[in-house]
Amino acid sequence: MHDIICPHCSKAFKVDETGYADILKQVRDHEFEEQIHARLELAEQEKRNAVELAKSQLSIQLHSEQAAKDLEIQDLKGQLESGEAAKKLAVNEAKTAVEKERDVLLNQLEQLKQDKLSAVQLIE
Repeated sequence: MHDIICPHCSKAFKVDETGYADILKQVRDHEFEEQIHARLELAEQEKRNAVELAKSQLSIQLHSEQAAKDLEIQDLKGQLESGEAAKKLAVNEAKTAVEKERDVLLNQLEQLKQDKLSAVQLIE
């Protein structure tokens, strides 16, 4: 027989072996349930932390990829603009060369007209 003292009234009880085993089982089961609950809470918190960490890492990765894409877009725009500027410069140079050639030919034509007019006046 075991003596058990009540924590509230401080009265002693005598309990046989089976009753004592039942009381011990209740106490152990209660403690076991509390420990399981605490571990489940801890596991749930770790899961939430892992999800938040994964989200933040993904967000950082997406931002860095976006920045890289923006940089690439800016680079391509710069290349396009410089290509357009080179085309405009080439067109202007070609236009200037053609205009100079035209002016030279017009001057030659005018000179020929003057020479012809002079020759006609000499003949008359």
